[in-house]
Amino acid sequence: MHDDLDFRLFDALRHAGRSMRAHRPGCDDKGCGPAAKREIILAILADNEGAMRNNQLASAFRVSPSTLSEMLNRLENDGMLTRSQDPADRRATLLALTDQGKQRADEIKEETHRSFKATFGNLTEDEKRQLIDLLHKIPDPDKAD
Repeated sequence: MHDDLDFRLFDALRHAGRSMRAHRPGCDDKGCGPAAKREIILAILADNEGAMRNNQLASAFRVSPSTLSEMLNRLENDGMLTRSQDPADRRATLLALTDQGKQRADEIKEETHRSFKATFGNLTEDEKRQLIDLLHKIPDPDKAD
């Protein structure tokens, strides 16, 4: 019986993930495409409210800096972000959104709120808080015990 409950939980989480992707532009059952991933980068930079180092962004996005590089090149070429040398550490690069990047990040946030409402709209505020609390109990594989 216990294994059946674990499977049902896993299946419910997969269902929630599929639902979230289905309501997110640029995503489908199999995941999010490159454009949607670049938009996540814009949202992370917007939440940082200023310049962010490349390695900090890679950590927040949970990818290696080399994986991030191609996406950053595209965003820079599209006029969404700028790169500059960190005055505190000349070896480091700072990333910042342009005005165009900030505008798109705001649009992405609105789209994300609509997506989450479509996915979680049938939950009460209390149920959402409870779900958040429960999900935070799941160990983060990137953090040591």
